[in-house]
Amino acid sequence: MNFLDLKTNFLDPENMDTEIVERKGLGHPDTLADALAELISMEYSKYCIDNFGYVLHHNVDKFYIGAGFFKSGFGFVEKIKPVQVFINGRMSDSFGGHQINVDVLQRKTILSYLQAVLPNLASTDVVINSNVTQNSQIPYWFQPRGIEDLPEYSKLTANDNAVCVASYPLTTCEDLVYSLEEYFWNKEEFFPSPRFKCFGQDIKVMAYRNGNAVNIGVRVPVISTFAPDKNAYNDIVAQAQKDLSLFANELVGDKYRINLEVNANKPYMLGIGSCIECGEEGVVGRGNSSSGLISMFRPHSTEAPSGKNPKYHTGRVMNYLVTILSKAIYDELGVKNSVIAMTKNGSTLIPPYLLSISTGITVDKKDIERLVTKNILEIDYVAGLLRDKQVR
Repeated sequence: MNFLDLKTNFLDPENMDTEIVERKGLGHPDTLADALAELISMEYSKYCIDNFGYVLHHNVDKFYIGAGFFKSGFGFVEKIKPVQVFINGRMSDSFGGHQINVDVLQRKTILSYLQAVLPNLASTDVVINSNVTQNSQIPYWFQPRGIEDLPEYSKLTANDNAVCVASYPLTTCEDLVYSLEEYFWNKEEFFPSPRFKCFGQDIKVMAYRNGNAVNIGVRVPVISTFAPDKNAYNDIVAQAQKDLSLFANELVGDKYRINLEVNANKPYMLGIGSCIECGEEGVVGRGNSSSGLISMFRPHSTEAPSGKNPKYHTGRVMNYLVTILSKAIYDELGVKNSVIAMTKNGSTLIPPYLLSISTGITVDKKDIERLVTKNILEIDYVAGLLRDKQVR
């Protein structure tokens, strides 16, 4: 494996004096954009495989959501202008002359997710603008006549120069931040649903660990109709702070000292639960990494995988594969690690141009090569990417 670079220079944030971790919750505009772009690509890809046997060319990784205008205050919400959604990108709208109604597929996917995650947002509160085209310098790229117009199925190459990174396992602080936002959700078969009616979903959690002291700020919106006055709002927030502090301390035990504040300094109240209702905006790639977190002391990539083609787009394929590999190395060998994959445009996608793995201890290279073969070279990554509706 001449593409494999194995080192023992892994830096474990758990052992550092300082750690900063953030999570933008499921109702945050940027997280919504990531999730919706990803789900549109997934549903479109599944449709293509079911009907044609191939994933057709598409990319919707410039997805946008926001710019609504809903006034809210103690005890009321007034809906003035709807939220705007723009599906930007390109999608094949036919294969071998068979037409695909991409607008219907996009709309169904968007509304089903938004209504699950933001139950206070009605379908009439959203305007969906499909801005996808079939424009390309390559003839038939987005209107393929047959398999001959899908060259990635005969010779798979990387479509871009890119770097993708994954690390495993989470530190205690990372797990804590993720769990605190997850506290507000019910786990459902398909999409999560809000656990508490009085709270909105545009939640942000940030933790700053200095030694064994962890200071955590949680911003969680109170739904305005559940707070008729300031006293009612303060009671809701005080109870949330008490419950979350207890939950956090149960998670970490005696390892860290927790200081947690909810909605410190100023009130946080919304009408439907996400700041897309009051002019704020979300676009793909501005939020969490694929781990669901923003970890300031981890190696990371700026590659945004959501909404990209799961067959050949290196940013989506390699992001998934390094995540699978990093977890496998820890699960099977018990070794903390970071995995970095680099691809070059026009070179092989599988294997990547470079696969750099850093561990904290010396490991047998044969064990790593076995896991690379299983989780990079031989895995059916398209099926894996499309198997579950998992949104982070």
